[in-house]
Amino acid sequence: MKKSLGLGWVGMLALAAAAAAEIETGVAVDVPVVSAYVWRGQVLNDEAVAQPGLTGTIGGFAVNAWSSMDLTDNPNSSGEFDEMDWTVSYSKTVGKFELGVGVVQYTFPNSTIETEADDGTTTVEDYPGTVEVFASVGVDVLLAPALAVYYDVDEIEGLYAVASVGHSFALMDKVGLDLKASLGFGDADYNAGYFGLDDAALNDLVLSAALPIAVTENLSLTPSVSYMMLPDSDLEDAAEAAYGEKDSVYGGVTLSLAF
Repeated sequence: MKKSLGLGWVGMLALAAAAAAEIETGVAVDVPVVSAYVWRGQVLNDEAVAQPGLTGTIGGFAVNAWSSMDLTDNPNSSGEFDEMDWTVSYSKTVGKFELGVGVVQYTFPNSTIETEADDGTTTVEDYPGTVEVFASVGVDVLLAPALAVYYDVDEIEGLYAVASVGHSFALMDKVGLDLKASLGFGDADYNAGYFGLDDAALNDLVLSAALPIAVTENLSLTPSVSYMMLPDSDLEDAAEAAYGEKDSVYGGVTLSLAF
């Protein structure tokens, strides 16, 4: 009887080891250097930035660390990370649908904000971080339509959604062409928090093209260019007042390593 129990445990351990061996794992490092930091219609930095990221995956789970560093000669910020974001997500393929959920923590080290009191005195404080939860769906059909919805549960308490389509072409053996278009929407709370406009609106229309080049099996180099515009005139005025820009053409190159 003891021998049978022992064999049973061995069999269970063997099955567990076999199941673990079938779970796909991976690590990816991306290092983009771009001419401007543009995010959801906001030109947060109109000069060069580096935005390295690290992603680890196991099965359908992923953990991502992302950052942004100013590369200009500004003595107050050059060479410092002024944003670091942390994302935990889960995705699953069901038929032709790719479903995903996750949470994002936004933090802003080395960033401050000034507030002025009624008596004219100013206070400098650390720029507040915030948290978003999101859900996404993509469909494996022509143009790969996708929709992602984000809700800020912390500082903003607002909703942002973005729909996109895109297509990839093989230009030659190791060179491709990726084309993508996306259109964002923000509710009144979201736009009030980020633009100072207390109204729901279509946010950012972004058109982009990328040229992924496979250097080796694990290493790729991807030049890209994008154009961002704000289709809503009121949001255009608000963005220009808040960020100094209402549209942007920006580009760069991304070095990616995956294994």
